[in-house]
Amino acid sequence: MSIKNPDYKALAISSLCTALLQDIDADTRLIAAESLGKLQSEYAIPALTQAMLNDSNKNVRQKAAEALGKIGEQSKMTGDSRVINATNYYENISTGGGDYIQGDYINMSQDLSQAASQIQSLLEKLQQQGITVDVAQEQVAQDIANQAKNSPKMRDKLVNWGQSVGNATITDVVKGAVKLAIRSAGIPLP
Repeated sequence: MSIKNPDYKALAISSLCTALLQDIDADTRLIAAESLGKLQSEYAIPALTQAMLNDSNKNVRQKAAEALGKIGEQSKMTGDSRVINATNYYENISTGGGDYIQGDYINMSQDLSQAASQIQSLLEKLQQQGITVDVAQEQVAQDIANQAKNSPKMRDKLVNWGQSVGNATITDVVKGAVKLAIRSAGIPLP
C-alpha cells in the first residue's frame, strides 16, 4: 500500500493508530493493524507495540506483531534509522514472527530542554519527508499524548514539561508540539 501525498499518509497513519487502539470492534482493529503493516511507517510502532502487548484479541495482537515485523524489515532495507530512542529501557518481545524491541520516540524521563532537541530532530525529519510543519507537529504531539495517557509517570512528566514550557529555551514549533500534546492528553495548560 502506498500513499503518495505525505500529508494524507500521516493522516491515514494517525487515523489507523487511533482505530487500532480505541475501536471496540476487533475486526476493525485487525484491519487497522494490517493496514499499518502495509504502510510500513515507523510512526505506527508505538501503537502497534501497545496493541501487540495489550489488545484483548489474540488475532489483533498477532497482526500487530506481523506489522511490526514488516516495518522492521523495511527499515533494514532502507537503512532508515530516524526513530529516536525514547526510554531508558528496552523490552525484548518474543513472538512467533521474531523478536521486537519496544521503545518510544522521545525520552520522557528527560527534562523539557533535553527532550526538546529530540522533538526538534523528529519534526525536522518528518519535514524532510515532505510532511508539513503542522502535520508533523500534530503527529509528534499525539505520540507524546498517547504515552502520557497510558502511563501516570509519563503524564506527570508531561505536566512538568507544561509548567516549564514558558521558561524553556526551545523553538516555537517544539513549544507548540508540547502544548498540543498537553491538550491532547487532557491536561489543563498552566
